[in-house]
Amino acid sequence: MITPRFKLSQDDNCVFVTIYAPFSRVSDAEIYMDGTDFRFHSNPYYVRLNLPGEIIENDEAKAHFDADTNEFKITCPKVTKGMFFQGLDMLSSLLKPKGKRGVESKDIEILGETCTEDDSESDFDWFVEQKVEAATDLPSSNSRYGFGLKHSGLFATLAEELHQVVDVKNPDNQSAAERRTERLEQERREFNPEHYLADFFQTDMIDPLIHYQLPSGTGDKWTEAETNLLKNFPNKDFLLDHDQLQSTYLGLVDILLAYSYDTRTTMSDPNVESAWAIAKISGTLSWLEIFTSIRQVVECFLRRSLCFPLFRNFKLSLKAIEDTRRILKEGRMSVLRCFLQIYQLFNKSDPRYLLNQLYIHDYCVWIQKSNDETLASLSESLKSMEITREDVDLNLVDLERAAINLMCNSDDSSEESDLEEQMAQLTLKKKPVSSALPTDLQVAAEAARVMSSSESDLDSDDVSSSEESD
Repeated sequence: MITPRFKLSQDDNCVFVTIYAPFSRVSDAEIYMDGTDFRFHSNPYYVRLNLPGEIIENDEAKAHFDADTNEFKITCPKVTKGMFFQGLDMLSSLLKPKGKRGVESKDIEILGETCTEDDSESDFDWFVEQKVEAATDLPSSNSRYGFGLKHSGLFATLAEELHQVVDVKNPDNQSAAERRTERLEQERREFNPEHYLADFFQTDMIDPLIHYQLPSGTGDKWTEAETNLLKNFPNKDFLLDHDQLQSTYLGLVDILLAYSYDTRTTMSDPNVESAWAIAKISGTLSWLEIFTSIRQVVECFLRRSLCFPLFRNFKLSLKAIEDTRRILKEGRMSVLRCFLQIYQLFNKSDPRYLLNQLYIHDYCVWIQKSNDETLASLSESLKSMEITREDVDLNLVDLERAAINLMCNSDDSSEESDLEEQMAQLTLKKKPVSSALPTDLQVAAEAARVMSSSESDLDSDDVSSSEESD
């Protein structure tokens, strides 16, 4: 049987179900409504919905077929007049599950039962780092990753494909802490000061992106493509403990930040690089990162947005954070719409469809039963967070100051060729792997040598006083 495209709306007295069934035989249509159970059958279409409130078949119930639109329009009276049915736009969550319970691998998925997470979510502190479950603290053949940490061992069978879309080399035998250490080392290694300074000074292409006004509002109706996706997602709940639930929400923010960055830099017109950009900027998708605080998420996003995409500008990254805050504040429908777009982009980008299987598919299902208040609290956390260039830990302040000093002290600083030559001398020297901090205090020394006609060295006292003045 085919699940038809459908949508629901309501007023104080009734729920209205619209079902698109172009190849049905109208005379064979069967409709059933009782309590929270709604069923429609007209060969070859069948849909069964589990509504959030009770309906009843009485004299007010009616249905008719619109031949112009090929739609059945069904009126379902509410048992309790004036009751508002929550979540009628979360289509996947309304589809009646086929069974009571289902078990996949060692993860428990509860099907067809109400799972309330409000109590578990009410005490989240997004700024306090939570301890990741023990299974991810130590290297193990069963190290887990993916949505809800439900996957393991995939790199043994899909190594070639997965290594094309993620940067981590051996996740099945690495702890979350080890993956994070390698990620930070990669970002230090890949950060390009010349590229960063070019986008810092030459803002002709950056400024329009920063001032771009995203389309206001998301609308309260799904598009045809979105509806087709939603009706094919299963209706299931995920059994997550408190820490897993928090890391899942934080992973959602991380992916949204990458999406927002791409949306702003493409001016809401995704291109062939969009799937790559989202996957690369997101620490969750590129390094299977498990975040434990909102600050970790933001710092990771800032670093990666300044290391990998075409446009690398701190102010531009801050605008993407503002965009993400707005999306979270708007609630589940806005968040889900973004993830549906990501899902479609990855499906068209081989082999990034694997990221749909690891994360995005389950996020699209889970978001429909997520908590709007929790999403709003994440939005407020982003709003209240103080973010500076120092948080990025890539020595941006020293780099910018040295470049500005070079420009101010150069007789020909207005010449583009001279500026490029000056920036080329501001190289960030590679740090020893064993060092925990960046070593580009040498940037200041390089700048001083360029500005001075005679060679001079910066002693440690000068460096210290320079840091204090920051």
